[in-house]
Amino acid sequence: MRRRCCLFLIILTSLAVSAEVHFTGQTKESDPSSAHPVHVYEGDDALITCVVRGTQHHTVVWKHEELEPRRWKVLTADGSRVTIDDRFEVLHDDGGVVWVLAIHNVKPSDSGLYACEINSQPVVRTYHKLAVLSRDLQPPETAQTLPPATSTTSPVNHNYTSCCMAMNVSKSCIGFCNVQSILDGNTGQDPEYCEHDFPSIVHCMADGRNHVPCCTRAAVPDICQDVCRGEYTTITDNIKTHFSCSAYTEKTLACIVDGIEILPGQPLYVQVDPLSESSIAVTWTPPFDDADITDYIVNVTMLRSFDPSSENFSEDSENTSLSIITPHSVQVGVRVANGNSVVVHNLSAFTMYEVSVVSKNIHGTSLPSVAVRSLTLVPGQTKTYDVAKAPDLPDVKECCRSKGIRHPVCLETLCNISQSALVEVTDLMICGPWARHTFTCLANGADHTDCCRERGLPSICLDLCSGNITQLNFSYFKCIKYMSTYSSCLMDSYGVLPSRPNNVRVTNRNTDYAILRWEKPSNLGDTVTHYEVYQRLLTSEDYNVTSKAYSPFILENLESDSQYEVYVAAVNKYGIGDSSIRIVFHTLSKLIEARMEENVSAYNVTACCVEVGLTSMCLPICSFDASMSRLKNLAPMCSSQFSKLIRCGAGGRNHGQCCARRGVPAACQPLCSGVIVETVINTASTCVPYIGNIVQCFEEGTGSLPGPVSNLQATEVTDSQVTINWEPPTDDSNITDYVIHYMKVDNMSMHEVRLDLDNKLPTNLTYGTITGLEKGALYNIFVLARNDRGTSLPSSILLINATKTDMEDPIVGVSSPPHSLSVASHSATYVTITWQPPEISHHAEQLSYVLFYKSSSGSVFTKVETTVTSHMIEGLRPNTQYIIFAKAVSKKGQSLPSETLIAWTDPAFPAFVETPTVHPINLIVEGSSMTILCIAMGTPMPTISLYISGRLVRQEITRHMVTVIYNVTRDMDRISCYADNGYGSPMEARKKIVISHMPHLMASGITMAAYGDSVVLQCIVDAHPEPKMMFWRDPHS
Repeated sequence: MRRRCCLFLIILTSLAVSAEVHFTGQTKESDPSSAHPVHVYEGDDALITCVVRGTQHHTVVWKHEELEPRRWKVLTADGSRVTIDDRFEVLHDDGGVVWVLAIHNVKPSDSGLYACEINSQPVVRTYHKLAVLSRDLQPPETAQTLPPATSTTSPVNHNYTSCCMAMNVSKSCIGFCNVQSILDGNTGQDPEYCEHDFPSIVHCMADGRNHVPCCTRAAVPDICQDVCRGEYTTITDNIKTHFSCSAYTEKTLACIVDGIEILPGQPLYVQVDPLSESSIAVTWTPPFDDADITDYIVNVTMLRSFDPSSENFSEDSENTSLSIITPHSVQVGVRVANGNSVVVHNLSAFTMYEVSVVSKNIHGTSLPSVAVRSLTLVPGQTKTYDVAKAPDLPDVKECCRSKGIRHPVCLETLCNISQSALVEVTDLMICGPWARHTFTCLANGADHTDCCRERGLPSICLDLCSGNITQLNFSYFKCIKYMSTYSSCLMDSYGVLPSRPNNVRVTNRNTDYAILRWEKPSNLGDTVTHYEVYQRLLTSEDYNVTSKAYSPFILENLESDSQYEVYVAAVNKYGIGDSSIRIVFHTLSKLIEARMEENVSAYNVTACCVEVGLTSMCLPICSFDASMSRLKNLAPMCSSQFSKLIRCGAGGRNHGQCCARRGVPAACQPLCSGVIVETVINTASTCVPYIGNIVQCFEEGTGSLPGPVSNLQATEVTDSQVTINWEPPTDDSNITDYVIHYMKVDNMSMHEVRLDLDNKLPTNLTYGTITGLEKGALYNIFVLARNDRGTSLPSSILLINATKTDMEDPIVGVSSPPHSLSVASHSATYVTITWQPPEISHHAEQLSYVLFYKSSSGSVFTKVETTVTSHMIEGLRPNTQYIIFAKAVSKKGQSLPSETLIAWTDPAFPAFVETPTVHPINLIVEGSSMTILCIAMGTPMPTISLYISGRLVRQEITRHMVTVIYNVTRDMDRISCYADNGYGSPMEARKKIVISHMPHLMASGITMAAYGDSVVLQCIVDAHPEPKMMFWRDPHS
């Protein structure tokens, strides 16, 4: 299970006992009944010894017999442990004959039969019987075979298969719904095929219990604690879902297995009933397994407050929680003895609250129950508990009896108005003889035909509505499915149902919710017990019905930018009254809301990437929601600009604490400060598994950590003090103060970059004076912004000489120098130098670099300007030492020099070329193709030229040149490879090849001869291989 296939770690301690059995490779298989007994106390170590001689390179295997199902489980193979239970270990010296199976911290479940086996043909083995004894066991009075002691407590086996099945986990993944199966590795399916089922599996695994405190004690990072809460972060293409928690899975499962036994479950069926403008009633049902619950904690959190006078939500109105009341939360503790309900007071009027309940015992708490949202009432409104008595119904049963109907089925179904909606075909068949009297009594002297027609009853059923039915036949059976509508028309005519609710309106529309309000019906409004709310998307035909609703009512879980239809119906003891008018409304758009949030946000990571000069091709991955697949595709092209992405991602904020909390290893934590220490390749190979952890910290810190200061400068320098000032961050990050860092340095330490200098001076101003400096000493100075969440990163650094100076212009802070210069590649005439960007610089500052180099014997440095962090220096002399360093350049000026790199060019070696290789080797046919390989050596890399029959065909600077020649002709039989690198004499290697071709005849002309003379007939044939020739005479000539 990616990140989730956990193994339960068991801490091991103890003593050891051993037993020994000898057998050789020639020994026959022993009888299990003669197994060597081994007895050991629970908690000690068991050592089972087996002596094996003459293995002949076969494998020695230790196995354990399992009873359910009955099978042999492989524990070890030679010196390797196969089982996931790390209590098992093999002790063996190379070349020795003794193989010891060590079982640490034995448990009663370890009792049973063990086999030491060689996988030869036939298999030979010997048996050992282990008995784990309880320490409370008393020795017997007489000698006898001690049976294995049984454990007083069975091992924990958290089986949540039934929960998984209820949540529709696929059958192939059910193996993950049993902790013991996960421990044994017997899930029966590869985890990657169950990725879509893991949210349900993990939900069932946690079982509604809060395992987070245990996971925190086990040092599981917060980003990896989702499983401890019964949640699962599904891997998507979003970069933030690609985080690594594999190192903590064993601890996580250990906490869950432990917590299942002792923690309470979630409270069930939480209901919230608003009582007044300042109070709500909360009720719940205890969990099925109360686990000695001592208390319940009711959490009431304010989500949003509304203006009670607002009937229509306006985007321009200040109808927000901030404009009405400060958001707050209320927590109420309830002792179990006080029941399963509580009334929460001191709330705000017409405010949306979210309510959840948590169970608590001495070991911990459950997870919160399913959250329920509710609105407090508007000022002056209270819930009415007194419901007026509804009018009496006509006594239909008595009418039926008076007409001679005595059959109990007819009296309790057709003649019972409250049950008439449940009539079945058999009831109509039984009551058919009395149908005329039955429906006459139901009609109660009124004609309900108009109501039935209006509500869609077919014409054959209208006779039932009029009460004028003379005979009931099978054609009326189709009316069965309309009996509920028929009953509602009867109730309507009886005048016992409430009329439609009044003044129905939708207010306070949002992207995912709206508030529905109404007034009680004009007719029989006092008899209403509750209301039913019907809502649907206009694109759907199905209504979502909510029973027992009251005004105001929250329509939640809506889709953004969508149209909905909603109406309300009142309910009293007799049924549902008329429906209200239909209201159609439109939810707000999340896109518009997102744009508004973007406009409010002071930091835009994409804008930063544009400002630092990231190429347009790489801009799609400059986002906290970048696509992982796109990142992989663009990585080869954008690797040289990785430093710009990291700097803009960090945004000048120090995310180190977040990364440490979320399990980012120390080697990758510099990235959390926007710094790359190693090469891009090394950094990627180490830190890509944690890229989601880091990006989540970047995004989280953007809204909480302060941004960097800018324009740091020194305005006055004396022999003992320096005055500096700076500009505050541009974002609104609730800065509490600034911290001036400074430290005395020398010519060596001035190049060292530290984010925490020896001396610190806090201030609430954007300027400060550092006093007590040593005259003539050098000092490094930078400034951090700080709030209660953390600090920014330094954006520039000042190097000050504490000597009184008359300054016309201030001394400006610049970036720190580039670092980690290295030689990426080299030859006799060039070296490629790479380096890492400055550790201290403004994140949105565009940097360029100046590379300085000269030979060790030279006196003047040559400089090269570049915008990337690598450069090939060409035109160098062979076998020469060069001195190289770099500086970073920004609009504020140049940094200090980087460390100095000494690089040698390679010695020069004259070119050497091998004899050309031609394919195919044996048979080259005229008109076909051939492949020619020229291989040349030498430093610097030589220029290879290919000549065919004296004509230049190809030329390239390389060591291996492969050339394919098509449509070979017979005159291409001389191949020449020529190499020259400018040192020594050029070299040429030749090869003559044979090209096979079909015969070509050149015959002599007409030969004249006298009768009886001797004649020589001659023809010339050009062919390869040598052809067979013959002369013949034309018999017809």
